[in-house]
Amino acid sequence: MHPLNLALFDALAAGFSPSPAMLQLASAIALGSSWACAAVLAWAAWRRVAQRPCVLAVLAAGGAASLISQEIAASMGVPRPFMMGLSPAHVPHGLRAGLPSTHASVMFTMAFMLLLRRSMRDVGLVILAAAVATGWARIHVGIHFPFDVAAGALLGAAIAAALFAMQAIAPQAAATLARPLRALADRRAGPCLVLVFVFAAAWVGLNTPQAIGPAVLEENGPVEKSTVLLYLAAVFCVLMVRVAFLSRPDRVAICVLLLAFAAREADWHQAHWDTSLLEAPLSRILAAMAALAPVAIAAGWLARRTWCASRAIRAWRQWRPEATTLLTFAAVIGAAIILDQLPASLVGQPDLFTAGSSAAFGGYLMLSFEEILELALPVLALLAILQARLGGSRDSATSGIERSYA
Repeated sequence: MHPLNLALFDALAAGFSPSPAMLQLASAIALGSSWACAAVLAWAAWRRVAQRPCVLAVLAAGGAASLISQEIAASMGVPRPFMMGLSPAHVPHGLRAGLPSTHASVMFTMAFMLLLRRSMRDVGLVILAAAVATGWARIHVGIHFPFDVAAGALLGAAIAAALFAMQAIAPQAAATLARPLRALADRRAGPCLVLVFVFAAAWVGLNTPQAIGPAVLEENGPVEKSTVLLYLAAVFCVLMVRVAFLSRPDRVAICVLLLAFAAREADWHQAHWDTSLLEAPLSRILAAMAALAPVAIAAGWLARRTWCASRAIRAWRQWRPEATTLLTFAAVIGAAIILDQLPASLVGQPDLFTAGSSAAFGGYLMLSFEEILELALPVLALLAILQARLGGSRDSATSGIERSYA
């Protein structure tokens, strides 16, 4: 551990003999600052209608910063102060690595993005002050070192700068990418993309665990986290990209389903309902029904809209490219469900990877197909959004791109 990091921690942390008033203040900030920032952003979105796309972009960037910081922390494995016995954990916290601080990464990312936008700098200053206060508070209660917070701030600055640079060059890049995007606007793009993922899944499965670590395919691994992040990106695109034939209820229903897919991929349902609902108390059953009701309503709405649209289609050749991509999306979902059930039916052992070399080989191959095909689902959703925006084969890609930045 760096001496400067330890010296700063000794100066800022409450330690084993804290001041009750300071500890109470730090604990309140450490636990409640995230909700305070969410309230500030909600107020900004409510009061400044024109800045709502900016607020959505900031929230999406915060989600990306959270996933990136957690992945970096897991790979570096730097322990927290209370894990090393340097201080008690004055607020409850899990035994996870702490460099960089996820709270700092998310808050500083959002603060710097808002500061780069002139009309939102006052909100950015509020979020920046909250980020600094949160960094101090989490050091004071013994769950972070100062270098953890500094690393989170640097990561936030890097993400904000990268996104700002991408926004600046987007129109020029769009003109350069006009020809590749024209190929993506074809109705065959979705099935061809799935074939690419199938070949990638076969290659990964055949090379696991000899050349590729099994952790890549495990729960909460890089493939699963990338899938969740791509679902969130698809939600952001649905909210931000203008598509003429999508009404506001259509957008809301699509976002609800995409968020449900993201929650399913992140195993949110297992974290909150890890037992059978038939054996759960009434309160848990009611909570599950309340969570699933919006998903069921959204699915019903989109099914009705799809049925009405399909009646107007007289021949397969009249299908727009995004319709073919969505049909491919549904087929991949079916394949992923089948693959999820195959190991239990093909192998009579619960742990496929300890059965022997041949069983382990087949297990890794099927797991690779399942995880990578699930990764293809949000990519297909993003492709469908792009095809709908470009107008399919009826418009040229260049004109569609120009409308996107109009």
